[in-house]
Amino acid sequence: MMDLLRIRNFKCFEDVEVGIKPLTVLSGINGMGKSSFMQALLLLRQSVLESDGILQARLNGSLISLGFADDVLYENAQDDEHIAFTLSEAVDSIIYQFDYVKGARLLPLVEKVNQPLQLSLFGDDFYYLKAERIGPRTAFNSLDTGSNRFNPIGNAGEYCAWLLASHERKPIGCKSLLHESEPLNELRSQVETWLSEIGQTPRIHLDEYSSMDRVSMQFSFMRDGIPSGNYRPTNVGFGLTYTLPIFVAALLVKPGGVLMIENPEAHLHPKGQLAMGRFLALVADCGVQVFVETHSDHLLNGIRIAAKHGLIKPDDVALHFFSRETGDQSTTVVTPKLDKNGRLDRWPEGFFDEWENGLAELL
Repeated sequence: MMDLLRIRNFKCFEDVEVGIKPLTVLSGINGMGKSSFMQALLLLRQSVLESDGILQARLNGSLISLGFADDVLYENAQDDEHIAFTLSEAVDSIIYQFDYVKGARLLPLVEKVNQPLQLSLFGDDFYYLKAERIGPRTAFNSLDTGSNRFNPIGNAGEYCAWLLASHERKPIGCKSLLHESEPLNELRSQVETWLSEIGQTPRIHLDEYSSMDRVSMQFSFMRDGIPSGNYRPTNVGFGLTYTLPIFVAALLVKPGGVLMIENPEAHLHPKGQLAMGRFLALVADCGVQVFVETHSDHLLNGIRIAAKHGLIKPDDVALHFFSRETGDQSTTVVTPKLDKNGRLDRWPEGFFDEWENGLAELL
């Protein structure tokens, strides 16, 4: 597993080292660098896997589009400084240094220190879901119509229905991810039962139309043991379709793989956000490296509760708070420590403290 990423002269980062754990949680107010940290990892994967034998920083590709060199260079970088990334895993590390070329979309490699490693970031078992995921549709594309070999679920989760249809009877590899209420070890049954944690208990109905490269999806619901009729995704809660790719990806990724999710709490009730935090902690405890960008104190509390109940080791969780002092250009990172009781050793100002601030003002 990766354990450190150092970023230099990239976007809001002058020079920062960020520790990486099995579960790495990125927080902070808007514009402080959470997304930029995720983008650094995505940029490295995109650049390495799309290199075609010539490694360059490929700013625009299948995983991410960052624009031009001017858009990614740290504002106060000197002319002779490079954009650089150091990625460490266990005792090994690799350093990529790229030259800034004004107006360029491809940045030439100046130096790569150490030989390419078999890092999990560059492996086949990788799933990424951006914040702007696909919403309810009556039909979804098959992977064949827009194949993304670097992220099989699609950046927006657009291939989720196809993946679920293709692997619906596949067993879940990690036994601790089997929901206690569902004895059947098959992907679709497990996804349905985990979805019940965020609301009603759904049943997912999929029909594949291979001649049109489309998959239709409908939901029904168990009410007092009686199934309802089938409903289009556009006629049920938005959060159900929006959250579905998270559960599909998390139950498909194997130990040693990587799962990156932006804003998993989007469109979820606070109870569902809490359950999502607990679920992602379980995924990380199975040996998957999980990265989460979030604004949700409920999701954080779900992770803390998971630690208290022994579902994940506190040392396997990194909680990073990205901030910047007024007038500063460079982002800094503060890392509160989690203990076995789910408590944190400190609460930096702005770190999930708005509930207390608002309550204090009301009182």
